[in-house]
Amino acid sequence: MRVRSDGGFTLVELVITVAVIAIVATIAIPAMSDMVTRNRTTGAFNELKGLVAYARSESVKNVGESVLLCASNDGAGCTNNADWSVGWLVVRDSNGNGAFDSGEPLLKVIGPLPNGINLSVKTGNSTQFNSISVAIAGDGAPAGGNPITFKLCDAFGASEARGLIVSVSGQVRDAARDSSGNREDHNGVDFQC
Repeated sequence: MRVRSDGGFTLVELVITVAVIAIVATIAIPAMSDMVTRNRTTGAFNELKGLVAYARSESVKNVGESVLLCASNDGAGCTNNADWSVGWLVVRDSNGNGAFDSGEPLLKVIGPLPNGINLSVKTGNSTQFNSISVAIAGDGAPAGGNPITFKLCDAFGASEARGLIVSVSGQVRDAARDSSGNREDHNGVDFQC
């Protein structure tokens, strides 16, 4: 006589399987969250690089006019706020007054950054990232001869911050790390987030 065996699981096998799944999940979920945050920050940084390049290319199309970049929370006007995370605009500053006036062409509207990612801007010799707008002259360089640093911070803080620097000649580069591993602005000052 042949003994038939059912193909089911025992209670012990089921408990062990559930325990292994729980252990793997507690390890994988935080790592996945970190990866998502890093990917969002990288995406925002790549978009920033592309938009700065776009603003520079637009500035050289009409040599006598500059292109203005400013924070904007509504996509219709500059907010006069130093928090660029709410969104920003790229506009042609036809009259060169450093403001977005009625009748001036709106070139791009950039929506808010993902939650937890902050963008701030510093120009010239300022000690703070508190610029509310920056202008790119008709030659693709910052108006007024002041270098510009764009700083992106996320939940990882200053150690993982990303930066983009536009030099007085208009060259664009990623913010470099110093010997201690911190990224620095155009004045050589470590990023703080």
